[in-house]
Amino acid sequence: MERLEKYYNQIKTSPVFYGMSDDELKGLLECFNARIRKYEKEEMIIRQGDIISNIYLILDGEVNIEKDSYWGRRIIISRLGQNDNLALSFVGSKNIESSIDAITVEDTLVLILSYEKCTSMCQNACTRHKILINNLFQILSKENIELIQKIENVSQKSIRDKLLTYLSNEARKKHSNSFDIQFNRQDLADYLNVDRSAMSFELSKLQKEGFIKYDKNHFELLS
Repeated sequence: MERLEKYYNQIKTSPVFYGMSDDELKGLLECFNARIRKYEKEEMIIRQGDIISNIYLILDGEVNIEKDSYWGRRIIISRLGQNDNLALSFVGSKNIESSIDAITVEDTLVLILSYEKCTSMCQNACTRHKILINNLFQILSKENIELIQKIENVSQKSIRDKLLTYLSNEARKKHSNSFDIQFNRQDLADYLNVDRSAMSFELSKLQKEGFIKYDKNHFELLS
């Protein structure tokens, strides 16, 4: 538990463990044989076709959720960071193969928990298990909302409309018209499923027309 203790204060801020006392959380980590693993940059955590049996909680770093087409074109579904969970939808569906890859963007620390132990109520039906299961449902609900937003972003017909929808949603999420996005240009093109050069051209046009200002990954939406 030495490594777990090193990151304990960070672990207890995760939405997975929201509402638990220190004693309840420490008991859960011991019960679930929780462990921490470091993944190097661009290392696979989950591959398409895997049967997922663990909950993966990102303690530090970033992870792309990706999918490749038959011809090898990469599509970024989402980017996850600190306190986010990987592939919770798949781990909750027994014997369903993962249809995505989870690949680190940088060196990443992950807390790994057994999903079966997390969701199997102990004989005493202890409070900590009830809290945990409720938290997992809340997280799944959040993931579904984000998926709906992703569909809205990419379902627009033109590159221009995809960009405007994406940036509007990011401004709403950050509660500001001035914000940083998490993607570089290539990753943003892969996320929106568009050609990078065509996307960069549209961004330049939007800036010239007075809709936006940007510098690298910082954007400002203009009236």
